[in-house]
Parts: sequence; structure tokens; C-alpha cells
Amino acid sequence: MRLKGRVPDVRAASAVLAALVVGWGLLARLTSEHWWWVAAVDLIPPQLLLPVFALLAWLAWRAGQVRWVAWNVVIAAAFLIFQVGLVLPGSRPAGPGTVTLLSLNTLDASADPGRIADLARREGAKVVVLQEARFKDQPEGTYAARVRAAFPGWATARQGELLTLTRLPLLESQTLRFPTTGHAVLVTRLQTTAGALTVINTHLPTLALLTDIARPGEPRSLPERVAWRLQLRRELPGAVRQVQDTAPGAVVLVGDMNAPARGELHGMLRATGLRDAFTQAGAGFGFTYAARFGFLRLDYVWGDDVVFTRARALPETISDHRPLLVRFRPDDGTAGSDASRP
Repeated sequence: MRLKGRVPDVRAASAVLAALVVGWGLLARLTSEHWWWVAAVDLIPPQLLLPVFALLAWLAWRAGQVRWVAWNVVIAAAFLIFQVGLVLPGSRPAGPGTVTLLSLNTLDASADPGRIADLARREGAKVVVLQEARFKDQPEGTYAARVRAAFPGWATARQGELLTLTRLPLLESQTLRFPTTGHAVLVTRLQTTAGALTVINTHLPTLALLTDIARPGEPRSLPERVAWRLQLRRELPGAVRQVQDTAPGAVVLVGDMNAPARGELHGMLRATGLRDAFTQAGAGFGFTYAARFGFLRLDYVWGDDVVFTRARALPETISDHRPLLVRFRPDDGTAGSDASRP
């Protein structure tokens, strides 16, 4: 009798949990780049709720409520895919003109350039894109010089903490600044066997809720700084469109965006025509942060006019982020639409 008396509680708790995760997902998709508290909550690993699903399913099983067991299992599976970011396997075969790209946040230039170079050679990377490639307390260019020495014969382009290296012919590079905040991205144009490729190297800041450190040009007070950084993050899609308008071929956006999968920023980037490499050609969760025990996907490669054939976070612990390896080729129109995958 006691077990039957608990059934309404299990039902109510299951319904409340489902409403909570649906509300969380909707808020993240619609407002995480506008409301600071949603952006902060969205950085909490959502998989922390999975034990609650398991507990409710177990209680429902004990009470003989098979329907509510199935309810919790189905909601948990949907939660894994749509909020935690589980991607089911779906890769495409490599073809002519395939480019291998490696991206890494170097944790304030603490990653060993030699290890990065060894990893790039092992994976056959033709493009390496680095963020935080600058010491905070050393002269400008110190770390970049060490990286160049580890990549002899590679062409390089640099803007502040952003460093792009390539074995492909480098046609040009430029700094593109956002109109309101002045935040900079590094734009390089490369030549591949299939045509021109434009690479946008970017690093979006966190909201810095737990620190009083302001970047140059930012407001000093916490509320103003948070609003400034949200504005900065919302300016990225406009910068992407500006590059797309003048790019002669494919465009890829690469870097640490400090945004978990499925947030509002993803919708804004998809509206530009870009597609997320991992959702197109990855499998699993693809967590890139933290390196030793991943729980968030913060590093991305997005592309326009390309077909992603492989995307995975590598297990190496070179930094506090895992290296992100992506392979892609030009879209010749034979691969079908990417729009069917989220």
C-alpha cells in the first residue's frame, strides 16, 4: 500500500521534471545571448539532471507504473539529444580536396607548441587554429614565435591572442572588428586544390560573473561588463555575414565560443547558412571542456559551402580544452542537404 501511495508523487515529479527540461531548452535557444542569468544557467552541465530521471524511473518501476518508467526513459533520451547535445553517428566519405583542420584553446599560451605540432602531423592537419595564443605577462608575440618555430614551413597569421597556421597557400589575412564592441576576429583566405577557403578564427568571452577583471575597452562595473559581453557575442553572426558577402568560396568559422551546444548562438549562426561540423559529422557528445573530464562542448567549427566528413574531440590533454579535429571538403552539390540534421 505504501508503494501505491507514492505513485501520484512519482507522476507529479516526472511531469515537473519534463516541464523543467523543456523550459530550460526553450529559454536557452531563445534568450541565452540576451539574458545574462539564462546564459549563466546554460553553462551548468545539463547531464547533472540525468540521475533524477533514473531515480524517478526506478521509483515508477517499484510502484508497477511501467508507463511512467517509459515516460522518464523517453524524456531522458530526448534530453540527451536536444539539450546535452548527443549526436548520433553520421559521417560522409572523404573526397577530393579534403582539408583537415585542428583547433585548440591553448590556455593562455600554456600548451606546448611541440605537442601541438606533433598532433597536427599525426592527424595530417593542413590548418591549425589557436586561441589564447598569447602570454598575459610576457611581451607580445613571445608564444607565437615559439609556435612558428614548431611549425617550420607553415604560413602564419596573427591577431592578438588568435593565431592561424597553414600548410596551404595563404592568400591574405585581415582583422575584422565588430562595429559596437570592437572585438576582433582573424580572417585568413587560403587556397585549396578545390578553390578558395576563408577561415574565421574567433574566441568569444565568458560573462565573467566570478571575476572583476575587465578587458581593455570594456566597462568596469559587473552589470555593464556582462551587458557588453552579451552584445559582443550577438555581433558575431553579423561579422560572419560580412565575410560571406565577400568570400570567393567556402567559409569556416572556428574557435572557442564559450557557448554550450543548442543555445541561442547556434540558432543565430544557422540563420547565416553555417552548419555545425559536429552535428553533421560527429558522434557522441564531443565535449571539449574540460580536457581531463569533459562535460561541455565549447569549441566549434561551423561551415558554409562545405561538406563535413569527420568531427571529433581528441583525447589529448594539451590544454584545459581538448583539441577539435575536423575534416571537410567543398560542397559540390552531391552530398544532399545538411539542413535535415540539427
